[in-house]
Amino acid sequence: MLALAFGIVTGLVLWLVVDGVQTRALSNIFDDALESQLDQQARESLIRFDEYRRSFTYFTRLVSTHRRMADYLDPIIWGRRPAEIVHYDADNPPSWLPDDLNWQGGINPRFFALADRSGAIRELYSRDGQGLPPDLAAQAQGQVAGGKRSSFVTVFQESPWLIVSEPTEDNAHTPMGGIVVLIPLDSTFLSASQQFVKSSNNVVAILDPDAQRILASSSPLAVAAGRSVDVLKRQYLITAQSFFDYEGSDLNLLFATLLPRASFERTGQQVLDLERRQRLIGAAVIVIAFVLLFVFLSSRISRLLRRVSVLSRRALDLPETGLDHHGNQLLILEDWIRDFVQVVMRARDEMRRQHETELLQTEKLRAAIMDASLDSIVTVDDRGRIIDFNTTAQDSFAYQQHEAVGRSFAELLLAPRWRETFERLLYLSLAGAEQGAPLQRTEMQAVTRDGNLFPVELSIKPVFLDEQLVFTLYLRDIAERKVREAEIRSLAAFPSESPIPVLRINRRGVITYANQPSEPLLRHWGCRRLQTLPVYWRNYVEEVLRSGTTNEVEISTDDGVFSLLTAPVAELGYVNVYARDITSERIAEEELKRRQNELVHVTRLSNMGEMATGIAHELNQPLSAIVNFANGCARRLRLDIGGKDELLEALEQISAQAKRAGEIIKRLRGMVARRQPQRDVVDLNVLARETCSLISHELQRQELVIDRRLSPSELWVRVDSVQIEQVLVNLLRNALDAMHDVPPSQRRLTIETGVQSNGMVYVSVSDNGAGISGHNMEHLFDAFFSTKESGMGMGLAISQTIMSNHHGKITADSWPGKGSTFTIELPPSVEAAVSAVS
Repeated sequence: MLALAFGIVTGLVLWLVVDGVQTRALSNIFDDALESQLDQQARESLIRFDEYRRSFTYFTRLVSTHRRMADYLDPIIWGRRPAEIVHYDADNPPSWLPDDLNWQGGINPRFFALADRSGAIRELYSRDGQGLPPDLAAQAQGQVAGGKRSSFVTVFQESPWLIVSEPTEDNAHTPMGGIVVLIPLDSTFLSASQQFVKSSNNVVAILDPDAQRILASSSPLAVAAGRSVDVLKRQYLITAQSFFDYEGSDLNLLFATLLPRASFERTGQQVLDLERRQRLIGAAVIVIAFVLLFVFLSSRISRLLRRVSVLSRRALDLPETGLDHHGNQLLILEDWIRDFVQVVMRARDEMRRQHETELLQTEKLRAAIMDASLDSIVTVDDRGRIIDFNTTAQDSFAYQQHEAVGRSFAELLLAPRWRETFERLLYLSLAGAEQGAPLQRTEMQAVTRDGNLFPVELSIKPVFLDEQLVFTLYLRDIAERKVREAEIRSLAAFPSESPIPVLRINRRGVITYANQPSEPLLRHWGCRRLQTLPVYWRNYVEEVLRSGTTNEVEISTDDGVFSLLTAPVAELGYVNVYARDITSERIAEEELKRRQNELVHVTRLSNMGEMATGIAHELNQPLSAIVNFANGCARRLRLDIGGKDELLEALEQISAQAKRAGEIIKRLRGMVARRQPQRDVVDLNVLARETCSLISHELQRQELVIDRRLSPSELWVRVDSVQIEQVLVNLLRNALDAMHDVPPSQRRLTIETGVQSNGMVYVSVSDNGAGISGHNMEHLFDAFFSTKESGMGMGLAISQTIMSNHHGKITADSWPGKGSTFTIELPPSVEAAVSAVS
């Protein structure tokens, strides 16, 4: 009894000490394991959510690059201002959308918006025909106007939304705008993102960390939107993580994973209770073993003592006493040890099965990650032989895994000139891993099964196993990136290769770039690259940026005349200047004007020659009057008849007729003189009257009087008077020729001046001659075309050139058998009219 009591007390004290220590240790281990499990499940949930979100990005990209989209956009030319948005629904889907929109998990995007390059939404599709809210429309337009791919999360009316935008192109690869897909991140979306998870207790949600409340969850019955996080912490273990980078979204949202607290606490308590019972059993076993050992030793000692006692009694011849038998204590101890060993072996087998299960799950996860990777992942041993070959690598290199495993990576998949480099990189990556250096990326050429070479970016990660060293190789196909880089380099070199001057000037007037052909402009401005323009040009650049419109201006330099086209880039604060040397064009224009003036002068001389008889007759009248008046004065003086007043009157008549003759000669000299065009402000009525006086002799010869319907008010124009008179003379003489077959008594010639409804002043010449046929009207103003047998066909062509040089025009209307009307129009001189009124 004493041994039993001592063993029980010793075991109880030992159990109490060990129970406290073991309970705390197990609690810490359980908490660490729970935290690790929570973090792992949270990461897996976020990965599943992000992969599900990426699937919508790829879906949007598939829609934007679909053949239907390119065919639909190919004939479209959108205007600057969008018309009313075209709406579609499930009964009336748009032609640019694929027929089958069923998505995994039963999720369909709420809205599909098609926008132009400015971001304005042109067409909208939703299954129920619902309109797009303005706030969401504004965010969608902002993404398309940037011209880039984007995927981000936003909040609208206390609910999160996923907005994905992709640029669109027509069949000619011309950017046409973009397509925007809008998906509400509600309970349906979150449940679908976790649809391959076996556990039904986990809840994922989107959390607003500022308000500490739930925006949406995968189980609205268990975790409703709007519930406080502090309240949910009483029921759930919550792990919150930041979203991945969604194209610069500035929202502060978290992805939360919620696991029921009760199940974990119940499991933890069961583990502690089980462990406590095991410890209690262990303590009892120890006590029993101690007691049995104590009893065994005691019995052995007692037996030894009894044997000694028996021997001594026999030696002393004393009577023997009976022995007490309490069973075989060693057999009892052996049975206990055997049971203990079996319990320990069963625990070891259970732990091994659990460890194997965890390894299997980890291997499945690794295989899924490798198969889903967009990069080729190849595992090789320390000799460079392939051990593993993921699905992407099989598709990229056209080798199946069983064909690649065991073969040399460098000889199978790399171009010959890069194989030695790869061997060197293997050992360098091993040395870098031992020193903690980050992964190094190297570009090299890979080769497919068909012998096609393509550039890849290679990263090597050494992995140290228990008895083996392996390397994980990450190969990224960068062929498309190389093409884009070459295009960018080509575009960047375009200005420097351009034969015309190209400059870039910022808002402060600093020349940030100027190619070599820009040297004449830099010399003209007196500055060099990265220097500031003169004040006038700085103000000009500021004005162009302020207006936001493209301007064109000409400047004359010592090296020639340049046309500068300034294109503003207001959002970046600079203008691009594209200059063009137009010196040869201006020289050619001046030569053309000179030849035109010579032709006009020659035509004018020809007209004067044709009118020489009339002009001589008109000049003869004042000269004859002068002779008659002079003879009269001489006769009166010789005969001494008449008074002083009569002589003075005769002398005044002589003076007046001399002035008249002088005016005729002056007009004649003006018509025939070779001179440069000179424009003055004149009254169009005065030019009409003077022109009529020039052909007065021909009018008298044909017994015709011009019906003058001149405007009562002055018609001020800035013109070359001689050239305009030449046009009017040509029109009047053509009218006289057209009435050659009309009896003199029936001839009608009218000249009229006035102001058109468009503000232009005009002079029209009308006759009632034979008129002009429709065929001749088509060639009326062509050079060398004439309906006269002796005509050169240059009069109307030159008249049209003169009117074009004066920014006016000449038109003709004709009615065969009834007559014709020719009209010239000129822009009025507003400043001269204002000056005349004042």
